[in-house]
This record gives sequence, C-alpha cells and structure tokens, in this order.
Amino acid sequence: MTDRLHLVKRALSLKACTGLFLASLTLIACHGAANGPAKPAIPDAVKNSDPSKFEKPMFNGVALYTGPHSTPKGMKGLTIRGYNYTDTYIDSFAVNGAGGGNLEVSRKHAGGGGGTCCASIPGGLELPMTVEIVWKRDGDAPYCKQTVLLDRPVATDPYAFDVHFYQDGTIQVATAPFDSEARVNLERFNAYERKASGNVNNDSKLSRCGP
Repeated sequence: MTDRLHLVKRALSLKACTGLFLASLTLIACHGAANGPAKPAIPDAVKNSDPSKFEKPMFNGVALYTGPHSTPKGMKGLTIRGYNYTDTYIDSFAVNGAGGGNLEVSRKHAGGGGGTCCASIPGGLELPMTVEIVWKRDGDAPYCKQTVLLDRPVATDPYAFDVHFYQDGTIQVATAPFDSEARVNLERFNAYERKASGNVNNDSKLSRCGP
C-alpha cells in the first residue's frame, strides 16, 4: 500500500514539472513574438564588384600604386644616381645604407652627381616597396632621413636607381634606363648654391633630421 501511494505521488510530481516546463516554453515564445521575428545571421563578408568603393592603401597621405608590376626577376644591384634640385650642395646620401656620393646643385640637363654602386633592390619583388634615403648637407648640418616609395612600373632591364631631391622637401625614387635625364631644368649660381643669396632648404619639412 505504501509503495503504491509513493508511485502516485511521484506521478503527480512529474506531471506538475511537465506543466511548468510547457508554461515556460509558452512564455518564451510569447516574449519572442513581442520582440519581432529573429534577425537573420550576418554574413562574414559581402563581395563588392565596384573597386571605387574600396579604400586604397595610403602612405604619408599618398595613395599607393597597387598594380601588378614588380622588379625584374634576376635583377642585380643598380647604379645609384642622384639629382639635386634643392638650393644647396648635398655632401653625401645613401639608399638603404648604400652610399650614393655627393651631389652638387643641379643645372640644366644635369642632376649634380655621378653614379656609384650599388642599390640593392631585390628582383621579383612586388611594388610598391619602401626605400630609406639618408643624406647630409655640408658642414655641421645634421643627417636627415626620409622613407619613400618605389611605386612606379619598372623597366625590363633597368640600369640605375635614381633619387630626386626636390626644393619642397619631397624625395622621389625610380628605376631608370642608362640615358635618363634630370626631371627639372634649373639655373644655378655655382656648384654649391642655387642663388647668390636667399637659398632655403626644406629638409625637415617631410623628413627627420638630427640625432
């Protein structure tokens, strides 16, 4: 008799638990309906066929060249050539640690320097690539450093690595054929000064100068 009574109580207890469980499910369903339908899953990525909607990589405020060009495979060291369009003489400069010699102030159809060996630019390297240019003016002037981009298509068989120092503090680099010329044709007062007086350099405008 006792065992039978115990089984009846257990059955009633299970029935009560089942009722509570079903009531909970009903409350959950009602709460979900009140909040609206479930949101669809957000996809990991959405393809966009319009390239103009993608941001181009930038470097110092300049959009990087992102074409398929790369340095020629098997390319060896290039002759370093400098073009000094600034107002005063450059005592020395280097490309990724390789010395480029000194640079007189450029004159018409002449950049101001000769050629030294060699800029070690790896072959088969996709562009753009960064290059470190270090230089020093005459006397007690501090060394300056600027990181620039090699970001233009290169010749199939380049001869030189050209470094162009502009009056506004900009430096541009490019691989070039043997017969490349100065980009800017300027008069000069002498090999050390652009003008007889009032010469100004903007080295610190875009570069880090000093210790």
